Amino acid sequence: MDSQQGNDADARIYLPADPQIGADPQSPRGPIRAFRTIAAAHANLREDQPDWILLRAGRVWNERLDVKRGRSPAERAVATSWGAGPRPELRTGTDKAIGNYQLVNVAIVGLRFWAHTRDSDGPYFTGFDGSSGISVFTRLRGDRRQVRDVLIEDCVFRAYSNNVLTGGVGDGNEPITRFVIRRSILSGNYSTSAHAQGLYHTGSGQPLQPSVLLQENLFDHNGWRIQSRDGNNAQAEGQATMFNHNRYFSCAKGVIFQRNLFLRASSIGNKWTGDTGDPTLGVVMEDNLYVEGEIGVSVGGNSEGPARFRDMVFRDNVLVDIGRSRPTNRSLAWGIDLIDWLGGEVTGNLVIHNRSGITNAYALKTDSGTRFEDVVISGNVLAFATGTGTPSVQLGDGVNVVYRDNTVVSPSNSRLVRLAGGGYTFAGTNRYVSGASQAFQVDGTLRTLAQWRSDTGDQGATGSMPAFPAPQRDLEGYAATLGLDGFQGLLDAFHAQSKATWNAALTAGAINDWLRAGYGMAPLQPRRVRRNGATPLTPPAASSTTAAAPPPVPAAVSAAARASATPATADGDVAMPAPRATRHGPARSPAAAAAVPGRRRGPFTHPRGTPRQALMRAGAARDTGVLRGRRRADVARDPRPRAGVSAPRRPVRSSPAARHWPPGRTGPRSAPG
Repeated sequence: MDSQQGNDADARIYLPADPQIGADPQSPRGPIRAFRTIAAAHANLREDQPDWILLRAGRVWNERLDVKRGRSPAERAVATSWGAGPRPELRTGTDKAIGNYQLVNVAIVGLRFWAHTRDSDGPYFTGFDGSSGISVFTRLRGDRRQVRDVLIEDCVFRAYSNNVLTGGVGDGNEPITRFVIRRSILSGNYSTSAHAQGLYHTGSGQPLQPSVLLQENLFDHNGWRIQSRDGNNAQAEGQATMFNHNRYFSCAKGVIFQRNLFLRASSIGNKWTGDTGDPTLGVVMEDNLYVEGEIGVSVGGNSEGPARFRDMVFRDNVLVDIGRSRPTNRSLAWGIDLIDWLGGEVTGNLVIHNRSGITNAYALKTDSGTRFEDVVISGNVLAFATGTGTPSVQLGDGVNVVYRDNTVVSPSNSRLVRLAGGGYTFAGTNRYVSGASQAFQVDGTLRTLAQWRSDTGDQGATGSMPAFPAPQRDLEGYAATLGLDGFQGLLDAFHAQSKATWNAALTAGAINDWLRAGYGMAPLQPRRVRRNGATPLTPPAASSTTAAAPPPVPAAVSAAARASATPATADGDVAMPAPRATRHGPARSPAAAAAVPGRRRGPFTHPRGTPRQALMRAGAARDTGVLRGRRRADVARDPRPRAGVSAPRRPVRSSPAARHWPPGRTGPRSAPG
């Protein structure tokens, strides 16, 4: 499609063998007779076929996107761009970004969706009316209209009221399955009449299976347009409230978050809820960066009951300056809040910098609520200032909880640890550093370090200050290494990220490694080596799209992150389907795709084992599809040559849960006759 030069009256549908198409549907070889409107192009798409719809780069439409079902996970329906330039922009005003309530075997890649009439930071603002950008829900079993095998990559969703993924089988509906959002930007969501999230998902009643994978996305300033002004969680004009978050998941199962940026939430960066009979289950949050808001991560709110959160992993994340911006005008800065877990780990996390003067603060809190059981808390560095009488670490009653090799430092000479109850085994070398003479509290009684050792059995505990190389490191300092102007300059650079100009120095993984190094924590190396023992991945080639050079990678960034400075570098990348036909743009042949270094196929295997949890693999295809596909039987009857060959199968790797993220073919069969 071309919103300027297209013509719905004489537009045509292209097949891969057409001479105008060439090897790559996103870079046509000859002149294209394009549609002008999305609606006209959509009318020519076929249900359950791997058809492509391509929007010309740099063009603008005042329409939403509608797509149709693809044939299979290996033969997806695809919406993407063609030609050189910035992402095609869909200005949807008060409408949704994506019109479909069900998406099956679909890839949406490289598009910008903008609720432009409700974005007060833009030139088209007219009022607060609006809709969700993404709003999908599953249907009854047997209905072909489901939410399954969806990839949203390199897209922008700006200023909508919400993004909603509704699964669940309690009412007989199918679960959401393999919904992948990666390297996309979801920002500026707010509402004046309801709760608003950057992304909301409910998996009520679902079995443990792969449902949602979020990888290397930016979630920024969601749930609020302006700071709370009227109090009492007033929503007028999009004020921040305690009910709005960057990401809110309820009763979720089979979810992975990796290397995402969760910035400036109205209240919580990641909020999780669950019920005793319908728990949040099998969740991994790894190597994410949380900045500002008033609570970093809350896993346990809204109700009470045992085992509401089972087999949870919160690992290698970094939390910085929680509480600094005070969106709701409440005075709290809470880092990690955990209640009613049954099985899990909290390991290798870094919580730093409370410079707001807020005293209602802590780095880590566990609470039995009803029961907190079978959890390992290990290898965390917690250097987060709190009030004089507020401990940085607050441990509620537990059962079989291991607390090992953690470091708690008080920049404000406040108390360090409060233990209320029992059930904890203290092991390894736990470090506690504070100027307070009685920095511990055991069942309400203040204690010295020696008394703490005696009371708890924490015999390896020490009060010696670790040799932190650079504990002053913060995001403003990181921005300076890139030549950017403070935190705002860093934010601007985050929002400018795209597939064409991808800079690994602006990812959560690179920033986290730099901050961790300031506290003597090892980088997560090597990021680009498959952790199931395979050899290092081949570095991808630079994008062929002409673009300004990205900011330099700071010297302190790990070599692995430095090598991954282009989009196709995250663990578990797999090639998108090799195209066969296009609607108004060409299709990339498997041969052409194979010629691109770094194009790889393989399942996403979760790094390192997780306690009592099935590992998951993401069988999502990467970045292309077809506009016209057909069945294999059609190929034999078609005398015309095929545009390429089917892509090879992805390797299958076993895991404790073999039914998760199944691999499949990576290309459609052919184009229609």
